[in-house]
Amino acid sequence: MDYGKLDAALARAVDEEDRDAHARDLDVLVRLGSPPTADQRERLLAFDIEGAGGRTDLTATLSRHGIEALADLPWVRSIALAAERGPM
Repeated sequence: MDYGKLDAALARAVDEEDRDAHARDLDVLVRLGSPPTADQRERLLAFDIEGAGGRTDLTATLSRHGIEALADLPWVRSIALAAERGPM
């Protein structure tokens, strides 16, 4: 996995997930280098990331393995742990 693409909070969460037998999927923000091509949109759909269209900032809920696979794609610029929102 290209840890250089993960923010510090996500890198810690991924490491914790490796040690946790009951790990949950993580909410992440995925930043692409440019709007996705048709082939890239298909790859994103394989991760259940829909609605990419012409956007470069996407949200997703991914397992550690999904994060690992996305981080290895050359057209993914960065992946960050999404901030948890408290009650309003």
